[in-house]
Amino acid sequence: MKKKKKVVVEKEREVTTYAEMWHTSFCLLEKGQKEPKGSFHQFMASLVFTAFTLEAYLNHIGSKIFSCWGDLERLSPREKMNVIAERLGVKVDYGKQPWQVMKKLFQFRNDIAHGKSIKVKTKEVLPLAKHQEDDIHGFVQTRWEKYCTEKNAVRARDDVEKIVHLLHEAAGFEDGFPFISGFQLGSATVIEE
Repeated sequence: MKKKKKVVVEKEREVTTYAEMWHTSFCLLEKGQKEPKGSFHQFMASLVFTAFTLEAYLNHIGSKIFSCWGDLERLSPREKMNVIAERLGVKVDYGKQPWQVMKKLFQFRNDIAHGKSIKVKTKEVLPLAKHQEDDIHGFVQTRWEKYCTEKNAVRARDDVEKIVHLLHEAAGFEDGFPFISGFQLGSATVIEE
């Protein structure tokens, strides 16, 4: 009887989640910049993935510098930043760039993640000469809707990139570029049965 040949394929992949989210944030931002129609939604999604990137990076670096990271992982992003920065000797000033992104970006992320239906009201007194039709027909926006702009999406990415590089360098990681997506190894072996 002739033996049947088979192939055993083995794969192993290391996924750097924050780098994947970073790439997604970039793709969404770029799409919004190239196509103005619907860009609000692209910028919103880019901002969400920028926030996800920073939190995932904090989890990435936290697990490398704290053996008890599992106990700390439930902290808020700002609390995670504080314990990581303290451990690494990084001075954080939330009133200055790039650190000030933390407040608005995670406020936005929380507004989106814990979304609720709300009623938004405004009242303005405008000079009759400056009144335009759009004053009546334009939508009243929530705080998170106002944040979904190209300018904010670009600024958030710039600040998050600076924060990641600062923490990465302070941690003394050998790889100088932190946004590498990971890698995969694979092999194929022919066997006879």
